[in-house]
Amino acid sequence: MENNLLSRILTGEANTEEKEEFYRKLGDSKAEEQLFYEVKSLWLRVSMQKNNVDIDSESEFNKLWARIKYPAKTNSFSIAKRIIQYAAIILIVLSIGGISGYYISKNTIKVADSGIQKYSALKGSVSIVEFADGTKVWLNANSHLTYQEDRNTKQRLAELTGEAYFEVKHNDDFPLLVKVGNIIVRDLGTTFNIKAYTGEKFIETSLVEGEADILSSEGASILTLKTGESAIYSSDRNTIDIKPITENVLSAWRDGKFVIRDQRLEDIFKELGRWYDIEFRFETQKFRDFRYTGNIKKTTTAQHVLKMLKLTTKINYRIIEKSSEPDVIIIY
Repeated sequence: MENNLLSRILTGEANTEEKEEFYRKLGDSKAEEQLFYEVKSLWLRVSMQKNNVDIDSESEFNKLWARIKYPAKTNSFSIAKRIIQYAAIILIVLSIGGISGYYISKNTIKVADSGIQKYSALKGSVSIVEFADGTKVWLNANSHLTYQEDRNTKQRLAELTGEAYFEVKHNDDFPLLVKVGNIIVRDLGTTFNIKAYTGEKFIETSLVEGEADILSSEGASILTLKTGESAIYSSDRNTIDIKPITENVLSAWRDGKFVIRDQRLEDIFKELGRWYDIEFRFETQKFRDFRYTGNIKKTTTAQHVLKMLKLTTKINYRIIEKSSEPDVIIIY
């Protein structure tokens, strides 16, 4: 019966009464509570990553397992310990040798010349799409791409929400156009990154190689980007600003890292929320504009990231457990 409850808690199937009792007891021990949330974070990510996964995180799991086998001397209760042990066993079975919060699908997808194709990257993942012409696209977490080849207009047409990195096989007679919000990016022999998440006020197009045109939604030319430039479109002001790009920041999300350079805490938490499938809320408004610089590996658990930020920013946080929705982190 207890093992069944452990499974139901992890999978979100426990009823309200069971969850209230469990989390009430869990709150009696901060050490067990922290360890449980670390395990749950890993459990959720492994659950999404059972197919076509390229992962290498044995050391992360081994450290967690060592803590389970040799816990610190605390007044922990038996149910929490069994939950953690039960979760660890399931993680071993599911991951078959490793678990990670970061993966890229090994098998790229060859796109046929037939109708509209749709592709997505789940939260906590990066996906690679390869079109028949050799063009490759990396999709960041919680991103969605549609693609079609129109032989009548001789255009390759894509539409993006989220973030994607394009390595385009240029063809003068068959250009690629990417629609993002109210603008269109047209390749001119190009490697570029576009960040355009739903609900964000800015669309950022960063050109790594070649040239790219920025067009209006009606197809009128606005400007031509040069290598090393980033065009930031503001939907509120309907304006575009140009700034230099930092290549290592652009490549970071494909390399399994968050590279943060003097960013607002609110913006950092938006990115972390997309990756870890967590909702962040600010109870203390002053922390929204706090700026932070640092590098964070995406294999790091959300709990560890929060502890690191707490040390450097003086924030506090509490976790609100949700059964069928993303957990909520209150920042105060």
